[in-house]
Amino acid sequence: MAPDQNYPSRGEKQDEKQQEKEQEKKHEKGQGLDEKYRRNPLGFVSFGVLIIWLGVTLLLQNTDVMSSDHGWAVFAWGGGVIAFTEVFLRLAVPAWRRPLMGSFIWGAIWVGVGFGLWYDKWEAIGPIVIIAVGVAILVGRLLPRR
Repeated sequence: MAPDQNYPSRGEKQDEKQQEKEQEKKHEKGQGLDEKYRRNPLGFVSFGVLIIWLGVTLLLQNTDVMSSDHGWAVFAWGGGVIAFTEVFLRLAVPAWRRPLMGSFIWGAIWVGVGFGLWYDKWEAIGPIVIIAVGVAILVGRLLPRR
């Protein structure tokens, strides 16, 4: 019996390894959203609610229920409410505790953009939002952690 017949060649081994890696990648890609949802269900739900809110806002604008002048401001305020609700729920529910500074900053940005769009006074509102975000970052860092 020749030694070549019992053992696979190097090329065959490499092909098998390559196929296994490709199957693992496909398997990981298929579970990507599931894993992200399990790690951060509240963030996933918040994003979905934001998309729904965008659709509702556009529907209200297109059916002339809401004036198109202030429609985007209302959408931005809704985004701020969604972000601040996420912050509140993360504080209230221990299972959902994660760092919340990012959500808080996004909430402040959403609300600030809403005010800027509503009043058309970017000269004052823009810097106020930036100052508020900076203060929130400092307060978050300087307060003692539990």
